[in-house]
Formats: sequence, structure tokens, C-alpha cells
Amino acid sequence: MIRLLLFYSFVTFVVGSECPIGWTFNADTSSCYAISARLFTFDDSVQYCNSIGGKSVSIDSYSERDALVAITNSTFLQPWLGARRNTTTNRFYNLDGSYFYTLMWTTNEPSVNGDCVTFKRATPSGLQVTQCYQLQPAFCKQTPALCNSAVLGGPNTWSGTFQSPGYPVQYYNNLDCRYLINSPNNTFITIIFYPFVIEEWYDSVEVYEGNSTSYYDYIGTVSSYNMARGFESSGNVMNVKFKTNYAITDKGWLATWKAKKDMPTITQTGTNGTLVSPNYPNNYDSYDEQVYQVSVAWGMQVNLTIDDFRTESKFDYLNIYNSSVQSNSTLVATLSGALPVPWNWVSPKSYMSMKFVSDGTLQFKGWHAIWNYC
Repeated sequence: MIRLLLFYSFVTFVVGSECPIGWTFNADTSSCYAISARLFTFDDSVQYCNSIGGKSVSIDSYSERDALVAITNSTFLQPWLGARRNTTTNRFYNLDGSYFYTLMWTTNEPSVNGDCVTFKRATPSGLQVTQCYQLQPAFCKQTPALCNSAVLGGPNTWSGTFQSPGYPVQYYNNLDCRYLINSPNNTFITIIFYPFVIEEWYDSVEVYEGNSTSYYDYIGTVSSYNMARGFESSGNVMNVKFKTNYAITDKGWLATWKAKKDMPTITQTGTNGTLVSPNYPNNYDSYDEQVYQVSVAWGMQVNLTIDDFRTESKFDYLNIYNSSVQSNSTLVATLSGALPVPWNWVSPKSYMSMKFVSDGTLQFKGWHAIWNYC
């Protein structure tokens, strides 16, 4: 495991392009910070932060307080914080509505020497009451463009990958990421997380149906312990939520998703029948994934003959299984390309299945098969 240390210099935390120009990223808080060169009154500092796309810093955890010590290391004057006194109740509050930590005051504070708050870096560090009309640096904060509101896929996109911020080195603390996957109409989405290394129980990846994170749309939680790595949606929209706490991080994860057509299984029973690829004898479509099931009377066998076959070699294929279950252990043959016909096979039991898969490039006429019992 990798624990992020709290007492690096501010410059150490600059990572890629997480923050806009002029802002600096802090890996302990996963936030962007900027300290102004100009001096402002408290009210003007709030307006300044808003004007550059942020807000005045309101400390939301003890780990952030410790990180701010390093961030303000080279600042001579104490910068404004986004907190002030309610003169009616005489209580201090954060402007952004977050919880105000009353135990973060420095020694002998809060005093009666003002109604606004600055951050004192020197030991003992903490919050200090300051007159609101004094001129101090503005201290601004914004959420970085790490992962939130990431929209993936689209009406013509059938697959893709995405990963945790910082992968494969390490992700950050205090993340709350959303990844919304959209696939073409009449498809569903499959997703696999591999590799997957996070702080279990405290950091989490959850998968939901649609654009939702509600209990009713919950699909599952990715886990290293029970090897729950693969999930499937019922429709063409899936939402992935990645949330981390304030302490330990690791290398993270890589997710691979694919869109699949909603193609019901074709089932045939009796004494004989005909099976064909989608659209045969015209070209099959891109991204087909069609399953076929055949069963005959108990004690009999299925005699399968393919008398016409042409697909894109290697990439479009027909799998033959000696079971109604499609798995590597039941796979008999994989047919692809320009197959010499006729091709014949007799099942060992009274049932068998097939699965036809095509990719997104070349399409051909496909195949034609007949079956009977023997």
C-alpha cells in the first residue's frame, strides 16, 4: 500500500493537467488551490475566488488542515479562509455550508478581534480571527478535472476503456468520481475491472443501471476479495462510482467495457431444422452476438451439417458447444473465414449450442446449417 505523506512542499503535488493554469494540485485533498499575489479585504477575496472559477477555502477535514500548512509555507501573510462569524448567534460558519470544525482554532482563538477568519501556518497552526477589512491574500479552491462528469461512449461507440485517476501509479484521496457509459440503442453493456487494486472496505467502485446511484439501480460492487470483477447492465446506460477516503491509496484499476446487442437466444427442438447467421444470405451486421440452442429427444444425438460458410477470418466466428452452456470447457470448435463445406459434427448428447460473434469491421454473408436427430 502507498500512504500519501502530508508534509511535502506545495510544488511536489503538481500532477499533469488536473488543475487550470495558475492553480496547483494537492494529492492529499484531491483539490486545486491558488493564493493571490494581490491583497484583498475579506469580501473582495470571496469575489476574487469566484471570478477565477473557484471558491474561498473552507477546511473540510483535519487532513486538509495539515495539507494547508505545506501549501502556505512560502506565504508571508495569512490568507483568508471562507469562514466568518454570524453576528446574531456569535457562531462561526463556512460560507460553502460545510461543517465548521471548532477544534481547528489556533491558541487563544476565537477571539473578539474580528468577524472573519485567516489561516495561521506557524505552529500551532489553525484558524485565527481577523478584522474583515484587513488586506490579506485570497485563498481559493476548486475541484480538479480528475474524473467527475466523465461521459463515455456514444450512439456509435461499442467499446472502450477508462481508469482510476493516476493509474497505474496511484489514485488520490478524497475522490468522488462518476463515469457515465452510453452505448448504441438496443444494446446492453458488459464491463470488466482488471487490474483492480484499491484499499478494500474504505475505497469503493460501485456499478449502477442508467444515470443513477440509487439503491434500486444498484448492480454490484467491484471487489478483490470475492473476485467480483465483471458486471452487466440491462440497458444501454451504466454509471460507475469511484469513491475514496482520506488515508491510503494504491495503484487503482482499469475498466474495459463493451456494448452487446440485445439478441434473444434462438431455440429449436424436434427432429430437424435450419439455422443461419443474422440476415443470411445477406451480410450479417456489426457486433452481432447470437446464441443458438438445439435439443432432440432423450437418448438421441444432434447431427449438424454446415453447408455454406464465409466470415471475416479470425474476427467473426461461430463457436460450437457440446452443451447448452457456452464455456471454454464445452467448446468443440471455432469456425471462421472461408470454411470448406460441408462441415459435419454429431453431438455426444441430445443437446448442443452455438454462438456467432462479429466485430465492427468487415461483414460477409455468414453461414447456413441444417440439423437432424440420429
